[in-house]
Amino acid sequence: MNQIAKRFSLSKVTVLILFLIQLAVLFNVKPWKNAERKHALIDWDVTSYYSYLPALFVHNDLTFKFLEKDTINYSSKHQFWPETAPNGGKVIKTSMGMALMYSPFFIASHVCALISDTYLPNGFSKPYEIGLAFSCLIYLILGFSFLAKVFTRLFSEKITSVLLFAVFLGTNLFYYSTTEPCMSHAYTFSLVAILLYLVPFCIEKLNVKLAIFSGLLFGILLLIRPTNILFLCLFLFYDVWSVKSFSKRLKWGVSKWKHLIIMGVCCFLVYSIQLIYWKWITGDWLFNSYVGERFYFDRPRILEFLLSYRKGWLVYTPLMTLTFFGLFSGFKKTPWFLSIILLLPTSIYIFSSWWSWWFGGGFGMRPMIDFYPLFIIPVGYLLANSSKWMRATSYSCIIVFIGLNLFQTIQKRRNIIHWDGMTKASYWTFFYYPKMYTQEDWELQEKLIKRPNEELAKKGELEYIFDNVFYSKKEKL
Repeated sequence: MNQIAKRFSLSKVTVLILFLIQLAVLFNVKPWKNAERKHALIDWDVTSYYSYLPALFVHNDLTFKFLEKDTINYSSKHQFWPETAPNGGKVIKTSMGMALMYSPFFIASHVCALISDTYLPNGFSKPYEIGLAFSCLIYLILGFSFLAKVFTRLFSEKITSVLLFAVFLGTNLFYYSTTEPCMSHAYTFSLVAILLYLVPFCIEKLNVKLAIFSGLLFGILLLIRPTNILFLCLFLFYDVWSVKSFSKRLKWGVSKWKHLIIMGVCCFLVYSIQLIYWKWITGDWLFNSYVGERFYFDRPRILEFLLSYRKGWLVYTPLMTLTFFGLFSGFKKTPWFLSIILLLPTSIYIFSSWWSWWFGGGFGMRPMIDFYPLFIIPVGYLLANSSKWMRATSYSCIIVFIGLNLFQTIQKRRNIIHWDGMTKASYWTFFYYPKMYTQEDWELQEKLIKRPNEELAKKGELEYIFDNVFYSKKEKL
C-alpha cells in the first residue's frame, strides 16, 4: 500500500496534470499554425537561437555565405539575422545553447520533412515548428518532475502541489510554455530545477559521476545565456548560514578539488563550442555579438523593472510579490536562504541595468522566469509557517493571481496587452476586456500606448517617465 501511495503521490499526480494542461493548451493554441508566415513560431529571438541548426543541417554553411547566393530574402522572412563582425564574418547574435536543446527535436523533424511529400525540408516548415513546440513540453515536464522532488524535501505533498500549480499557472511561465514555447525561459527554468535537485547531492557526496553531470548541465546553462553564471552561487551558498559554515564550505571545496576540476572541465568543454565558433567566424575567442547593446550598471531602472505598466515584473506577475512576504515566514530555515537573499536583488539589479530593461516584446519580465524554481521557495514557507489568517490570505491570493495570469495571458495573445507599449491608461482602460470588440477599441489602444524610444535607451538616456500613481499629462491627452 505504501509503495502504491509513493508511486501515485500528490506531487507526481500534479506534475502529470500540468503536463496534460500544457499539452491541451498547445493543441488549442497551435503556435505552429503560422509556419513560414507572419507571426511564425520561429521568429524574433527564436530566429537567432535556432539559426545554427538550419544553417548547419540544411545549408551546410555556418558562415552564412548562402545568404549572398540564394535568391530568397531570408531577412524579410525573419529566418536568418546574423550580425557582421569587424572582419566581415557573419555571426549569430545569440550563443548556441538553445540550438543544442532544440537539436534532438530538430533532427527528428528534419527526417519527417525529408520523407514527407507535403512539407519542405528547409528548417522552417510546419514539422520543425511542431518539433520545437514539443521540445518545450518535454523539457518542462522533466523540469517539473525534478522541481517536485526539490519541494518535497522542504514541504508537504500538499504545499508542493500548490507551489507547482502556482508557478506554472500563476506566472508568465505559462505564456512562455504555451504561446511562445520556443523562447529560452521554460528551458532554463527546467535546467535550473534539475540543478536545484543536484546541488544537495553534490555537497553531501560529490563523486565523479555527479561532477561530470553537474559540469555539463552548468555548461549548457552558460551556453544559453552568460548571465546564468549567477547560479554558481547555488554551490557556494547552499546550506550556508554563517561565516563559520561558509568557511566549512571552502574547506569542502579544497577537499573536493579533483571533482571540482572535473566539473569545471566539463563545463568548459560545453562552452568551448561557442568559443571555437567565435574564433572561426570573427577571429576572436571572445566576441560581443550584441552590437551597440550594453548594460548601464550606474543607472538601473529598478522601479520600472518591478512596477511599470510597460512590463513591470510585479505588475504582470503579482504572484511573485508573495516571495517577498515569504522571506519573513520562517524562511531562514531553508538551506537555500543565502542563495535567494543574494540572487533576488542581484538578478533584479543586473536585468534592470540592461539598456532594454523591458526586454523587447513579450509578456511581463521574462528573464525572471529562469529564477522561478528558486524564488518560489519562500512562498512555500509562507504557506507552511505563517499564522492561520496569513495562510488563508496567501491561498486566496494564489487563486486570484492564477486567475488574473490566465486571463492576462489571453489578453496578451489577443494583443490587448501590448508587447512593449503599455501605459497605465491602456492597462486600466482594457483591464476587463477578453477581446477588442470594435475598431474603435483598437484605435483607442493605439492612442493610449507609448512605444519605447530605443535610440535613447541604447545611449542609457531616460526615455520612460515612471508614473505608477497618476496618469501623465500625455496619457490624459
